[in-house]
Amino acid sequence: MPRNLQERNGEVQQLHQLYRACAAGSGAVVLADGPVGCGKTALLRSLAEWAAGQGALCASATASPAERHDRLGLIEQLMTALRTAARSVDVRAADNCAVIAAAAAAGGHVSRVLLRRFAQAVTGLAERAPVLLLVDDVHVADEDSLACLRYLMRRIDSAAVLVVLTECVGHERALVCSHAETLYLPYSHRIRLAPLSVAGVRGRLADRRGARAADRVDAAAWHRATGGNPLLVEALADDARDDRTGTPPADGAPNRVDATVWHLATGGNPLLVEALADGARDGHAGTLPIRPVPGPAFRHAYLRCLHRAGPAALAVARATAVLAGTDPALIAALLDEDTAGVRRTADDLREAGLLADGTGFRTEAARSAVLEDLPADELAALRGRAAELLHRDGVPARVVAEQLLAARGSARSRWQSDVLRAAGHEAMAAGDAGPAVDYLRRAAELTAGTPCEDEAAAALAEAEWLVDPAAAARRLPPLVRAARTGRVTSEQARAVVEQLLWNGQFAQAETVLRSVTDRTHGTPAELAVLCDWLWLVHPDLDARTRPRAARTPSALLARAAGPAGDDGDGADDRTTGQMLCGTRFDGPLPATLLLLACLLEDGRLTGADRWPEHLLAEPGHRHVPVRRALLQTVAAATALRRGQADEAGRLARAGLFTLTADAWGIAIGAPLATALLAATEAGDTAAARAALDVPVPGAMSGTPFALPYRYALGRFEAARGRTSEALRHFERCRELAVRWGLHGSGFVDWRQRGAVRLGRGPRPAAGSAPLPELTESERRVGALAAAGRTNREIADLLGITVSTVEQHLTKVYRKLKVRRRADLPEPLAHFSGEVLHMVEESRV
Repeated sequence: MPRNLQERNGEVQQLHQLYRACAAGSGAVVLADGPVGCGKTALLRSLAEWAAGQGALCASATASPAERHDRLGLIEQLMTALRTAARSVDVRAADNCAVIAAAAAAGGHVSRVLLRRFAQAVTGLAERAPVLLLVDDVHVADEDSLACLRYLMRRIDSAAVLVVLTECVGHERALVCSHAETLYLPYSHRIRLAPLSVAGVRGRLADRRGARAADRVDAAAWHRATGGNPLLVEALADDARDDRTGTPPADGAPNRVDATVWHLATGGNPLLVEALADGARDGHAGTLPIRPVPGPAFRHAYLRCLHRAGPAALAVARATAVLAGTDPALIAALLDEDTAGVRRTADDLREAGLLADGTGFRTEAARSAVLEDLPADELAALRGRAAELLHRDGVPARVVAEQLLAARGSARSRWQSDVLRAAGHEAMAAGDAGPAVDYLRRAAELTAGTPCEDEAAAALAEAEWLVDPAAAARRLPPLVRAARTGRVTSEQARAVVEQLLWNGQFAQAETVLRSVTDRTHGTPAELAVLCDWLWLVHPDLDARTRPRAARTPSALLARAAGPAGDDGDGADDRTTGQMLCGTRFDGPLPATLLLLACLLEDGRLTGADRWPEHLLAEPGHRHVPVRRALLQTVAAATALRRGQADEAGRLARAGLFTLTADAWGIAIGAPLATALLAATEAGDTAAARAALDVPVPGAMSGTPFALPYRYALGRFEAARGRTSEALRHFERCRELAVRWGLHGSGFVDWRQRGAVRLGRGPRPAAGSAPLPELTESERRVGALAAAGRTNREIADLLGITVSTVEQHLTKVYRKLKVRRRADLPEPLAHFSGEVLHMVEESRV
């Protein structure tokens, strides 16, 4: 089987038999059709090479759309080629061919004289040697050349002439006249070429890389990517070759070898030399990827197939790429064409492997190539038209918004901004903050200078806050004015207040909130909760602003989650779970300040120590930077409570890197405190210094987020042996916590003050506490175990799980090189009294 003709054995044999009959004086006409790129040209070339070796006079011509209006252009090609071939058998006949070629080049009316002279020139040469005329892409030939071919083909029944034509599927209507005059002839034959099967794809790859390489690849995956189109298979193989360094020649041999090295390796043994050569070929073949990776060659081949398939096929492929779908009615509407015609063209593209059944493009590389091939103005026009059609059909707003973003048109329509804003809200509700910002930014651009300008800008700022609060803050000044004057909705004004609080702009937040409350009849529940939050994050507000009964963070959490008027004393497991799992992705304060404040109050979320890890795995949280940073911070805090200092440090640093220091606002105290505590607990001085180098906003000092940060500073100073500095931080924490009514154990563990006074901080100077090789958590657990407490008792006393107790004891045993509790050293047992004292103090 000739190279590049896998699964074409039957067609090749049929052509060879027809030629042999032709040489015996029986002429024939062959029409070979099939999808674009499926090997018709390769079949012609193979036949021409073989027939030339049999003594045939071969003339080949290729029709081109660019020359379709050049009269007799194809006949000029054929006669010029036939003249060259005829010189070997009859110089006079060759000169006659030259005359006809010149006449064809001159164009003009196709007279019967020219038709007869053309037919006589071909049949006259056939009396001296078999003549083979090959015409590729006959479907785009000029009509005058087709008339000459039809005249000839009707007169070769008893002549040694074989005419082979190729055409692409889908062009039958263009050749209906030629087919009517030729296909009915008794010596006319039709050959249909189909795409390759999976086995055919493997065979084509074997030709290119060798059988071993082809056996290693997933031929089915290559077939799915190409639809079995040989041209695309070849292109993918070229991409794989181009990815290599030092591509071998076509025969697979290495470009250069060091013969001396080969001789030393083999001793000149021919068998070993052959084996090394095989290994070199296999080494190159092995670089063929198991699954195809489309690259430049594939993209170029794909576009070449489309352009060769004709304008209708190209238009349908472009519309399919723009719509990312294969609905014939929608494509027809976009192109303003007949639906039946679009359906036929799409079927032809699928048969060629250029589209897949029901799914559009087989690879994203193909779709991207089609879109990139479109001129920018045409693409924008198609996108804009597609947006109109999709909006008319009532598809989801985000689908229409994607078209509007890509169109980037200057035309402004109210429906466009409405769709973009709806898409932005849909994306925010789904946790896709990045796309939401894109949609709302475009909506803001379209509404600039219109009455809807402020509302669009507020919606954009709210979405931007979820991605980068620092960037959203730059939009606040005009939004504050809009919120105070009622040019935005109450919901949007609430978002403005939340962002002001996040950035520590408490006076402006209070002013905006008061103006919104004054305009609202009664006090909606959301505004009442927002008043609570305002007091929560800025406890030193004027007494007029405070609620009549100061609320703890957990009580506020219950109020926000429960029915109106619920004044429960705390958030139970059910309420906490509802808030944590049901909080909208687009709610800044419920998702950040309030939940972090609960951690400040009671140090953990009852019964929910593992919820941050679960929520971090959800795409809706991973794709929202503010939410992700919050979850990483809370996960770090819970890891620290479990005694996992290294994990806590990693998660806290991840939260700090997710947002910039400016973007964190006043809440930066939480991740910084956890990072510093974890570094102190682990004895990682470099990590502690890195946390201390992060700047904090001045506004944070008047908020509860200053408490964990000051406490972490005290722990760090205690670990360095600077007891007075540590006490100064702890005393300030206590003063603020008492003033603000925050007495929880949480981040601000006041019982540590007694330990610091006794010189027993979490990482004291060498010799000032028993067994300095143990961490503080390990020392506490070990002390209580040495004093005879059970694991359950230790867990209840320290507020940790039994599993955590077991983990700490395992580390204690390993570090102290003991096997059981009875072997724990005496100083550790003596320390249990201080541990119990701290526990009792924390319960006061």
